Amino acid sequence: MKKALIFVGILILLGAALYWAGAESRKETKASAPAVGNRQRVIPVETVELPRGTLERHLYLTGSIVAEATVDVFSKVSGILERIRVNQGDRVEADQIIAMVEREEKEAELQEDGAALDVLRARWAQMETGARPEEIAQAEQLVRQTKASWETSLDNYRRLKKLKDRDYISQQLLDEAMLKVTLNEAEYSSASEKLTLLKKGARQEDRDALLAQIRQAEASVRLAEMQLKNTTIRAPISGVVSKRFVDKGALVSKTTPIVRIVAMDRVKAVVQVVESELAQLHCGATADISVDAYREEIFKGKITCISPTVDPNSRTADVEIQVDNRDYRLKPGMFARVNLVVQRREQVLLLSKDSLLRESDPARVFIHDSGRASLREVTLGLEGEQFVEVLRGLREGDEVIVAGHYELRDGMPVKVIRRHKNP
Repeated sequence: MKKALIFVGILILLGAALYWAGAESRKETKASAPAVGNRQRVIPVETVELPRGTLERHLYLTGSIVAEATVDVFSKVSGILERIRVNQGDRVEADQIIAMVEREEKEAELQEDGAALDVLRARWAQMETGARPEEIAQAEQLVRQTKASWETSLDNYRRLKKLKDRDYISQQLLDEAMLKVTLNEAEYSSASEKLTLLKKGARQEDRDALLAQIRQAEASVRLAEMQLKNTTIRAPISGVVSKRFVDKGALVSKTTPIVRIVAMDRVKAVVQVVESELAQLHCGATADISVDAYREEIFKGKITCISPTVDPNSRTADVEIQVDNRDYRLKPGMFARVNLVVQRREQVLLLSKDSLLRESDPARVFIHDSGRASLREVTLGLEGEQFVEVLRGLREGDEVIVAGHYELRDGMPVKVIRRHKNP
């Protein structure tokens, strides 16, 4: 029992000693706390001077390479293809002869129409010249003869009429005499009218009718000439023959294609742009184009056409970008990747996106100011891939902190361990 009490007493003394030792330790800690607070850790950072430069905003799209023009060449006349002068892959120039259709039938039609026109023109010349003196003299002689015959028959009728009144002749003889008077009078009238027409010339109605026939014949001749000319088939555009549809000896018609010509000196990259970006585009804007066949090469192009309408289903509009292709390396149908510059600003303050504090509204950055970090609010403008335009809050030459800034507070001491060069 006595041993147990001694053991308990020892434990109480040991606990009291430990308590007083801890209390002294806490006092020392409290006493030393102000000394530690007076020292601030220096944060290592990386900086870059705020420069001025050009900022661009890009739009990345995909599309297809198409030819500037694709034309199927048809024959304008039907017939046997007599000759074809081009093959697939051949280069042709505009108006170059590429094929010919048989000409014999068209030549004969032209000769026939020309002969008919010559006849009508001869009649017109005769009508314009009028009757010859010999013809007029013959007509006058005929008038005199028919007049004399008429007067003679009339005198004979009068004589027979007197005899009939005395019943010396029959009524039949008198009627026959009257009929002869009528016939001779008609011949006299006809001869007189013919003489008048010869002296006056043709009537205006006859002249108009003949002139209309001449014009119709001239139109027929022109049509025959065109048909003959169209037996020679020419290239409507310059380009490359991408396909040949027929061979020599084939029967062709106006609906039969002969060859297909593709204009490839310039090609177009056609892409679809969403309506929200259309306002940023304009004809003449530059674009970089790449294709899988030439992965390491960039082809330069310019926007030449922006569709005036938007597809209501996709809410996109077609944009055409023209590319020079004199070496024919870009083939219609190729898949194209297009990098469009939709906005461009010159001589603006360029702020690296890495320097912006995340989840900061308004935007804030730290700058290095005499060994300390200074927090600045900035107003931003155009945003590019790596940089953003600074409108307000910073000046050219400010040393912006681009690394180590997430540990900073305004006014904290910093040490620049690396200064990056301006882009």
